Amino acid sequence: MILNKPKENIWLTKFTGDPFADAGGFAIEYLSEKFPEKNILELIDYITKIYVEKWSGKLHAFFLNSRITQPAFQGARKIEETLKYFEALIKETEPFEIGYCRITGRETKLFIGGRDNSIMTGSGTLINFHHFFQKGITLSKEALIRIHFVPFACQQLQGRISLMQSSNQRLSDFFVRLTIDRNLHEIGVGTSEGVSKSDFNKPANAIFDFVDKALTQLKDFNEGKNLPSLTLYHFTNFGASPEIQMFQLPAKVFLFYRTCLQPRFRDDWQKFLRSHYFDGKHKGAQYNIQTEKFEFTKSKETVNIDQDDYKQWFNRILNKLLINKSIRSEILRWSRKYTFNFEIVSIYQQNIIGMKKETINKIKELAAFLIREEDADKIKKRIKALDGAKNASALRRFILKDVVAANYVAGNDDPIVTVEDYVNYLFPDGSYWAEIRDILLIAIYQELHERDLISEELKVELVQEVEDEVINE
Repeated sequence: MILNKPKENIWLTKFTGDPFADAGGFAIEYLSEKFPEKNILELIDYITKIYVEKWSGKLHAFFLNSRITQPAFQGARKIEETLKYFEALIKETEPFEIGYCRITGRETKLFIGGRDNSIMTGSGTLINFHHFFQKGITLSKEALIRIHFVPFACQQLQGRISLMQSSNQRLSDFFVRLTIDRNLHEIGVGTSEGVSKSDFNKPANAIFDFVDKALTQLKDFNEGKNLPSLTLYHFTNFGASPEIQMFQLPAKVFLFYRTCLQPRFRDDWQKFLRSHYFDGKHKGAQYNIQTEKFEFTKSKETVNIDQDDYKQWFNRILNKLLINKSIRSEILRWSRKYTFNFEIVSIYQQNIIGMKKETINKIKELAAFLIREEDADKIKKRIKALDGAKNASALRRFILKDVVAANYVAGNDDPIVTVEDYVNYLFPDGSYWAEIRDILLIAIYQELHERDLISEELKVELVQEVEDEVINE
């Protein structure tokens, strides 16, 4: 059989839906672009020499007792045995059976895939991974070849291996190309010692940084209604304890985050986002929105921590977006002190939480009504009354007294809250009263910030409230 170049065998690069095989396929495709003169066996030789000579065979998180990782083979023998196996696979002199490949889905000659040549599958003492307790998974030669390239397309994250894949093939390919470029650079400067290390040590930070890069570097990707999702596979296939964890960024969160980076929202969003980094070794560090640095007191001296350092810290907002938890309370706390584009809140509530647009509009109307009188004392009393609503009935009483009744006393002919508003938008079945209260408070604070109606006295009280909330968490 002729040892085809990758472009002459579509199954070496064709999209399959399997994250590992696809990562390997993208890697083969990219390397074949860089080395168009090499056929597939020559690419296998190239990558194997990197694994052995540059990485010292450190692929134990991928393969168990492979020709590269098993201690029986040393040095050049690892390369020799690996090439011998893949040449036999390509020429189809390895034992095979006819059937359907588990990855490509096509009927072809199948070869045994175990923990020595495939990832997160079973063999040996883990045969229960497979139907009928088969000794391995049966795969086409192309699938097995692709998997051999996977380590070059992955990164180290928190002591495990990470692989980013997306519902959008362009994003999946982009992650692989970024990783390979980093590997090739490190090899070129002589610093490559193993699987490339991520710039981050927390999955959420790594995922959103990748989104930042994609939106910045991929032409036209920041436009249109592109709704890709992302999955970070965080795994190890090491020894007797193989394990995998998946971190998923839904399409709706990707779109929301992309929207927040638009020019009209970016400044407000970045200040809010960066202020929520936290590190246990730097307790008490405060974010300075002017310098965009964290300030930390050490030995009675103020130390400034810039973004290159604090981007490694835990970020409450990124983590909550990733695990589908509300960031409403953080927005409220931030709004007590700082201006924040309410349209961001509106987009978040509608697209992530599922709040009706009519509800948002009604809340904005109520907020404007509650601060209609530029009287600091009255505004402060209303905020305290709303803050003090600790259950649904208390919130209903506040709206009936401070909004509906006040509107009537003011002599306005048009009702500010109709029965339809009350039933369908403010308190519909299944709604959460605290959400309405918090969004109303956020809207009030933003109205105050926009109109510059927060008095110095009120500012002092708000700062204390924020500090108390942080302490009481």
